[in-house]
Amino acid sequence: MASKFTVWFSIFGLLVAGYGMSGEAAVPPDAGAKGVPARITLTQSVIVVDASELSYVQYGTKDLADYLEEITGTKAPIRATLDEAPPSFIVVGKTLAEQVASDVLGGRELGEEGYLIKSLARSGKVYLIVAGATPHGTKFGLAALMKMIQVDGKTPYVEGPVDVASKPALAVRGMHLNGWPINYPYTFRVWKEKDWQRYIDMLAYQGVNLFYIWPFMDIIPVPLSPEDEAYLQEVNRVVDYAQTRHGMEVWIMHSVDRVAQSNLGMSDPRARYYWVYWNQLDLNPADPRQFEAIVKSREALYRIVNKADGFCMIDSDPGGWPYSPLSDEMKVFRAMRELLDRYNVHGKQAKLINWMWTGWGNTEWQGPARQAELMKGTIRAMKRDVPEPWWLISGFKEYLPICQMEGVLERTVFLPYGIIEGEPSFPATNVPLDKVRKNLDILGDFPKLRGLMGNNQCPLLQFPRTYYFLASAWDYDYRNRNQRDVLLEVAGHLYPEHKKLVADCFSAINETDPQKIDGLRAQLGSLINQDKLGRLGVLGRKLFPDRAQVARDLVSQLKVRAAREVMCRTLTPTTSRNESARVIESYLDALLAWTNLNGWEMMVNVNGWGSLIVYDKEFAASMSNLKRALGGGSPVTDDTAIGSFLEPISKKLLLRYGTKNAVMQGCTDAIKKAIREAR
Repeated sequence: MASKFTVWFSIFGLLVAGYGMSGEAAVPPDAGAKGVPARITLTQSVIVVDASELSYVQYGTKDLADYLEEITGTKAPIRATLDEAPPSFIVVGKTLAEQVASDVLGGRELGEEGYLIKSLARSGKVYLIVAGATPHGTKFGLAALMKMIQVDGKTPYVEGPVDVASKPALAVRGMHLNGWPINYPYTFRVWKEKDWQRYIDMLAYQGVNLFYIWPFMDIIPVPLSPEDEAYLQEVNRVVDYAQTRHGMEVWIMHSVDRVAQSNLGMSDPRARYYWVYWNQLDLNPADPRQFEAIVKSREALYRIVNKADGFCMIDSDPGGWPYSPLSDEMKVFRAMRELLDRYNVHGKQAKLINWMWTGWGNTEWQGPARQAELMKGTIRAMKRDVPEPWWLISGFKEYLPICQMEGVLERTVFLPYGIIEGEPSFPATNVPLDKVRKNLDILGDFPKLRGLMGNNQCPLLQFPRTYYFLASAWDYDYRNRNQRDVLLEVAGHLYPEHKKLVADCFSAINETDPQKIDGLRAQLGSLINQDKLGRLGVLGRKLFPDRAQVARDLVSQLKVRAAREVMCRTLTPTTSRNESARVIESYLDALLAWTNLNGWEMMVNVNGWGSLIVYDKEFAASMSNLKRALGGGSPVTDDTAIGSFLEPISKKLLLRYGTKNAVMQGCTDAIKKAIREAR
């Protein structure tokens, strides 16, 4: 494994302290672990940060102080100098750290974003230093310290002595959101500005330095309505928040050529339908009038969302023009370069990015392995025709060897789309980590790769895989962690007082014992009902719309899982008709209740997106048993008989939920099809 992917994490014994204060700022060379307690309490600590530190260090410092106040109930003071006399200091940033110990960062190869967290003692005082060689490193050090903090009652502490140094494996670690207009807060499309801020905070705790968002300019017509303009101004404020509060780079996504013709009579773009084939049109860049329409649409976006660090065009899906040559795609890129130079605050430093997906102009998708060769032409066209700076997103692992051959890995971010969460996919927390690990393992073959990015459809449902993915982007060895340890760590950052129960509930999403599932669901549900989830961890404190969001969603999903497992265990070739109907109705009822909560019923009712049911071997076996039970021991083959069995179930569910397509197409029709196709 190349050294670039090796994250070093070391704990050293500290030097013995032997000198007193003597009024000097620097700690003598032999000061160290002597006098540092095994438990460094932070209850009475003063946080010191130099006034010259950048905005995101100042924000991180305040966030740490707020977190300590949430634990202790007492405001944690922030000062700009070390001239106070508290029992302990948390010293933030390189400037003040070197006042405490001039060589504290000596010999530490921290790079641009690495950090040091180190404890020192002298004259009965403890100094906990958090510093990077740059402000970016200091900011990530503050996030790491917050995750290290343990709590005893109302006493926050870290185990001492501390000497931790860490730097990221990958220079770029990103997150992309793409989803559909379902219920709040499951899709980002309907988030409020404050929600965006909270989510960005959570990403920062997980080491993200690139935020990639899609304002859906492709469904916003020009000239802009007041509502659409206000929405884009909000997007620009979200960009500014990520940059100034966390030092993140922000990229904006749009297609090459898809342009909205109207707002479909829906003033709020957050809820506007897409993709409507007769309204949101792919235009031909070779046609002068259509090319002008493309440029005018993007000009409105670039003029308002002018703080973003880069703008990325996906080569297809959405967008594209059949058989269009690469020269037409490059023509659009050059036009966007002119818009960036004119409107963007970063001017000629703002990036253009090409998301290599299924290929511009391509009409026959043959899989990424066959399309990889086509990407060679795309890369060469970018080199030849697009002014610097430009980057690439590799949408498939099969494109990485081409990027390596063309010498562009150092400006390439790998986005293995769908390994955290498919899109579109029914909202559900994905727990197994093997799929993610397999995609991470291939990075060892591409040591010059600049970055890694994940994607979320329903971000608040995907903490297990997202946390694992991002932790591995920082520390490449983290990918080898076992699933149980990862779940305990995630749960501890959400609901630390009940992390074992929450980790068990995450695991139970794939459990097969309905009694075990129900027992865990009842325990977690009781904590929610009694408002006893306890204090919140660094991730939990940023949840929205309230602190119980993840816990409630776990309870809902465990109810579905338990009902499904009861159904699968109950159905045998001899199960009575009434008992079969009872367990199927119970399962579909739990499924529809969850669907009604997250809003995916709209995707079935409006877009006709089929079954809500997850098919697997266990479900197929239960449908095979039901097929025999309905046939009196022999497989039933009469569709009328199957329909008469399911009709009373459909009627009850329709009365309860009133969402015809979700009930019929999503549930009972899917059961009918499964019975018919069962062996």
